[in-house]
Amino acid sequence: MVKNSKANSKSTSAKSSKMMVIFLAVSFLFWILIKLSKQYTDTVPINVEYYNLPEGKMLLKEPIKTIDVTLKTFGFDLIKYHFFKRKIKVDLQDVKQKNVTTYYQLSDDLLSQITIQLISDVEVFAVKPDTLFYVVGLSTTKKVKIVPNIDIQYQSGYNLFGNLKVEPSEISISGPENLIDSIIQVESQKRELTAVNAPFEIKIPLLILDKSSKVNYTIKEVTVSGLVEKFTEAKFTLPIKIKNLPNRYEISTFPTQVEIVFQVGLSDYNKINENDFIVSCDYKRSVKDGLNYLIPKVVLKPSFVSEIKIYPNQIEYLIKE
Repeated sequence: MVKNSKANSKSTSAKSSKMMVIFLAVSFLFWILIKLSKQYTDTVPINVEYYNLPEGKMLLKEPIKTIDVTLKTFGFDLIKYHFFKRKIKVDLQDVKQKNVTTYYQLSDDLLSQITIQLISDVEVFAVKPDTLFYVVGLSTTKKVKIVPNIDIQYQSGYNLFGNLKVEPSEISISGPENLIDSIIQVESQKRELTAVNAPFEIKIPLLILDKSSKVNYTIKEVTVSGLVEKFTEAKFTLPIKIKNLPNRYEISTFPTQVEIVFQVGLSDYNKINENDFIVSCDYKRSVKDGLNYLIPKVVLKPSFVSEIKIYPNQIEYLIKE
């Protein structure tokens, strides 16, 4: 009987201790709830995003991204502000100009904007810093050509039929006026294709300038495509035409004809003839360059032939008055 009495005493003591802990925990919880249900004034950090700058202007430097807002609200909401930083948008339409590139807004003028974007039952008293400054410059937009940086190695006997197709061929860029004026084209990233023997189409990202440059592109990539066809070699023997020869001179060339060798697609092979080509030598150019020979050049050819070579590539001549 004595042993049972001691066991019951220990059990009662343990239960009493547990009840005491539960009571203290519940009391602390109610105390916390009471405290958080009251209103407090505190300063909390808030992220800022800027928009609606006057037309034709742009931010040359990033403004501050965080402001300190002194507000009054319930404790529950203050905890949210401290643990989950909120973001607000600041309208720049009515910024005031201080000098050529510096604009500003008084923080007091932003109180209504900020209050509307915060949760209800919040009263905003102050914003730090008291003035927000912006470095602003002129923004301009123009279209420039897109140049694909692509290196294509064709399989033997194959070549590009026509020209590469670039879509889009132009891009609108915008940014600081002084920088945009110096940009005449936009290049793609470099791509290499090997052993190409069929039509192709690939997407290539554009080379984007560093974000600090503030230059914006309307697109991020370009589509480059091309028709590829099996090519064959063809050749013609053609007479030489002489241009810019003074009227008082007569000229004899050695040889009087040249051979041209070129590549042409199989589908166009039967379309070509000798009359589609003209080979000419510029006498005035040779004299100007101090040469004692003429240089033959193909001055007329079909658009679908390529890799033209001329044999011989130097023409001896004799002048008579």
